[in-house]
Amino acid sequence: MKTKKLNQQVRGVLTIYLLLILVFIGMCISSESFRSLYNITNLLTQCVPLACVAMGQTLVIISGGIDLSVGSAISVCTAVAAKLLNTDNPAQIAFGAAAVVLTGVVVGAVNGLGINMLKVPPLITTLCTSTALSGVALWILPMAGGKINRVFARFVYQKWTIVSMPLLIMLALFLIMRTVLYHTRTGVDIYAIGRDRRIASTMGVDARRTSIKTYLLCGLCAGLTGLLLACRMRVGDPTCGTAYSMDSITASVVGGASMAGGVGLLSGTIAGAFLIGMLSNIMNNLAVNQFYQYVLKGGLLVVAMIVYSISNLLEVKRHEK
Repeated sequence: MKTKKLNQQVRGVLTIYLLLILVFIGMCISSESFRSLYNITNLLTQCVPLACVAMGQTLVIISGGIDLSVGSAISVCTAVAAKLLNTDNPAQIAFGAAAVVLTGVVVGAVNGLGINMLKVPPLITTLCTSTALSGVALWILPMAGGKINRVFARFVYQKWTIVSMPLLIMLALFLIMRTVLYHTRTGVDIYAIGRDRRIASTMGVDARRTSIKTYLLCGLCAGLTGLLLACRMRVGDPTCGTAYSMDSITASVVGGASMAGGVGLLSGTIAGAFLIGMLSNIMNNLAVNQFYQYVLKGGLLVVAMIVYSISNLLEVKRHEK
C-alpha cells in the first residue's frame, strides 16, 4: 500500500519535471532573449528564494497544516538584515546573518506553539501572525531602504556561469530537509500526523512536538529566504515577501503535496517552484501585465488541487473494487 502511494507520488513528480523541461525547451526555441546565458543564469538564481521557502511550506502541508505567515516573515527578515548587515565588521556581519535566520525560526516557534498549545487552527494562527508581522516589518523599516554590506552580498550571490552560490545554498538546504524528512523518525512522524493525527498519537507519535518542529523548519526556510532576498536587493523591504505566502503554497501543491496532509515530496516542490519562476520570467520577457501573472498562479493552484483530488477519488474507487 505504501509502495503504491509512493510510486504514485513519484510519477506525479516526474510529470511535473517533464512539464518543466518541455516549457523550458519550448521557450528556448521560440525566444532568443530567453535562451541567452545571461537570462538562464538569472532565472536559476531568481527561483532559489521561492524554492527555499516552499520546502519549509511543504513540510508544514505534509503534516496537515499551513503557514500563511511566511511572506510577512520574509519581509521582517529583510528589514532586520538591512539594520544589522550595514557594517564592515566580519563578526557583526556573521551575527547579523545568524540573527536574520533566527528571526524566521522565532516566527516558526510562535506559530507552532500557538497552533499546538493554544489549539488555534493553523489557518487562523498564521493569518494573525502574518498581519502582526506586516506591522512589525513597517515598524522596523517604514519603506524600502537600509543597506547590506556589499562584500557579503556579492559573496552570497557570486556566480560561476550558470552555477551560483544561491543554487548551492538551495542544494544544501534540500539535502538537510531531505535527510530530516526521509531518513529520521521526525520525517516518519510528519507523514503520520498528516495522514491522521489521532491515529498517529495512539501509535506513540508526539503530534504536538512533531508539528512544532515543522513550523520551526518552515521558519528557518523563511529566514534563509529573507537573507537571500536582502543580499540580492542589497536593501531591506517591508513588503518584498508578500507574494511568497501564496507562491510557496502553489509550488508545494503543484509539486505534488496534498492540502489534506500526509502526501508530498521535496523534489516535486523544487520542480513546482522552478516552474512558477520560469513562467514569471517568461511573462516578464513578454511584458505581460502583472495582473495576469497572479491569475496564472491562482489558476495553477486550482488546477493542481483538482487534478490531485480526482486522482485520490480514482484511487479510492480502485481500492473499493
